[in-house]
Amino acid sequence: NLAALCTTVTPAGELIGMDRPTAARLRATHLPQGAPTSPALANLAARQLDIRASGLARSVGARYSRYADDLAFSGGADIDVDRLLWLTSQIAHDEGFTIHPDKTRVRRAHQRQQLTGLVVNSWPAVPREEYDNLRALLHNCITAGVAEQNRNDHNDFRAHVYGRIARIGETNETRRAKLLSMASQVNWD
Repeated sequence: NLAALCTTVTPAGELIGMDRPTAARLRATHLPQGAPTSPALANLAARQLDIRASGLARSVGARYSRYADDLAFSGGADIDVDRLLWLTSQIAHDEGFTIHPDKTRVRRAHQRQQLTGLVVNSWPAVPREEYDNLRALLHNCITAGVAEQNRNDHNDFRAHVYGRIARIGETNETRRAKLLSMASQVNWD
């Protein structure tokens, strides 16, 4: 059965020291956060929302996309944003969701448009400061050593750094090559 494949119960030993309400919730059958099934389940849950939001976007000359629980509309400056936000809120409510007003952003062409951690103005890219911070970290690894830079005590700091390089490299091959070149100069031992 699908529910049994997608849910879990946290073992009692993992709940030691946890507050009672949280432990009680985790003792019961629940959907685990970050499971491989999560995106598929989110897509199933939001299917009707997506259909209706896509239709709304087409009707106003915009494009709609969603990643997990982040909804995004993009289009020209002539779109009636207040009407779009109100209608989206109504659709979300009808489909059993709530739009969080503090997380709603309207960004114009001249502003930084960020979605799911990427700047998406012209093309998707990791924010410049994330790249600069990783370059600085690699520079410091080369000059001062790895131990000094692993401030969060990652078990496998090298894998952590290479994961960050991969994230940046997904959207920019030039930055990826530069970071890999720097990483190859680090003494990871």
